[in-house]
Amino acid sequence: MSQIPPTRGRRREVKPERSLPRVLSTLGLFFVALMVTTLVHGLGGTNPFTPAGYEGYVYHQPLAVGQREFIEVQRGPTSTGWRWRQYVTNIDMRVATYTEQMQIFSSDNLEVSFEAHARIRLRPGTVRQVVERYSGADWYANNVRRPYVTAVREEVRQHEAFTIKDRSVQIGEGIVARLRAEYEDTPFELVSLSIGNISYPESVTERVVANLAAEQRRQRREVELQIASANAQIREIRARGEAEAQQIEQETLTPLFVQHEAAELYRELADETPDDDGVAAARVVVVLPTRNDRAGVPRIYEGGAR
Repeated sequence: MSQIPPTRGRRREVKPERSLPRVLSTLGLFFVALMVTTLVHGLGGTNPFTPAGYEGYVYHQPLAVGQREFIEVQRGPTSTGWRWRQYVTNIDMRVATYTEQMQIFSSDNLEVSFEAHARIRLRPGTVRQVVERYSGADWYANNVRRPYVTAVREEVRQHEAFTIKDRSVQIGEGIVARLRAEYEDTPFELVSLSIGNISYPESVTERVVANLAAEQRRQRREVELQIASANAQIREIRARGEAEAQQIEQETLTPLFVQHEAAELYRELADETPDDDGVAAARVVVVLPTRNDRAGVPRIYEGGAR
């Protein structure tokens, strides 16, 4: 008997040329899906990212029709992941320094130039309020700059030009207190304020130098007047003392004292002490009373003289 080959359980060989269309169709579907995904992502796929130190205002923007809608707030660094047409407005919440060049007239009507440096930040968690009510990233220029400059001007002009530098700390504290009260219920927080680089025009410097020279002359005249007054008092006191001394001398002068003084004079006149050449000069002194009571100053007669 002849054996009939079994047909069941035999593997059917697939020829490569028969599976190629299926592979191509699979690849085609893959590329189509990729293109669709790319198109969809290009039309509205997003991944909003917020860096460190920022707060992000995440919102949904419709493709064609509709209004922008707020979604959430995120604090950086973070991102939302893939979203359909969601975007973010990032606002820097860190402290920043805002410098303004200013030129004013002080209380003594002198022109002063200086710089005001304000350190300002946004309060945490207020990014939605900043974006929706305070112009977003332009919050300083549109809401803070003008009141800040006005406060500095009004506070500084109350002081004299050359005292601003010495009182800069107190002036800054006054401005900070004023602006903190003004922005108490807003997202804006004024941390500190300082005033520096104070300068004066050349005309102001010349005027100040002239005023200092005039003040020095005035002080010198005052010193001279004080010296003259003191000298006058000294002369007055000295004259008063001499007058009193003469009065005392006249009151105590007696005839006996006068005779005593005259006798001393006669003794000096009759001195026979040798001169410089060693020879004594002989003198004859004759004393004659001029009054009957033999008092008073006598007349003096020297021999050889007529």
